[in-house]
Amino acid sequence: MSEAELDIEVRRISERVRRWRDEAGLTLQELAAKSGVATSTIQKIETGQMVPSVAVVVKVARGLGRPVADLVRDGPDDAVEVVVLRAAERHPVGVAGKLVVERLTGDLSDPALETWRVTLHPGLASGPGSIRYDGEELVICERGAVAFRVGETEHLLQAGDTLHFKADIAHAWRNPGDEPAVFTVTGTLPEKFRVAMRERIAARSAD
Repeated sequence: MSEAELDIEVRRISERVRRWRDEAGLTLQELAAKSGVATSTIQKIETGQMVPSVAVVVKVARGLGRPVADLVRDGPDDAVEVVVLRAAERHPVGVAGKLVVERLTGDLSDPALETWRVTLHPGLASGPGSIRYDGEELVICERGAVAFRVGETEHLLQAGDTLHFKADIAHAWRNPGDEPAVFTVTGTLPEKFRVAMRERIAARSAD
């Protein structure tokens, strides 16, 4: 790679890190803490003052809640109109036997939808509190049973059942059965909420 080509790659990474950090509402210090790298390193990356190592790129991408491939891919971001996400390329997060979440959607330009497949074991739930955001949510129960509380009403979904609701209504979910529940959740999530959801799921799966 020539020096000019390297400069282009560094600038592309710098722009993406800065823009994605802004979209996530993170300060330099907050992203540094989430990534496990120094604040000065994040600042140097964003200003193009350093060529980050592979290890640093991986950490920063994780801190941003983004696939590493998106941070280093060729071409402008606004060219991403079609994404094929192979099964082997998806990386579920969580703890086997508790909660495992697999992201099914790719990173289109200005995406409107986000889809996750959740495997939730008996007795576990989405965590304390409730979830709400501006948009809609569609739940499809694939296996087992999952109870979704939307507002003051709880809906028990079994294999094949669906639930569609306005996501600004406070909601939460739990597995009331005696076998793992598998369900997909599709929502029209704002970018900041996507990042927060990834972080919440990662934290919940570590409990």
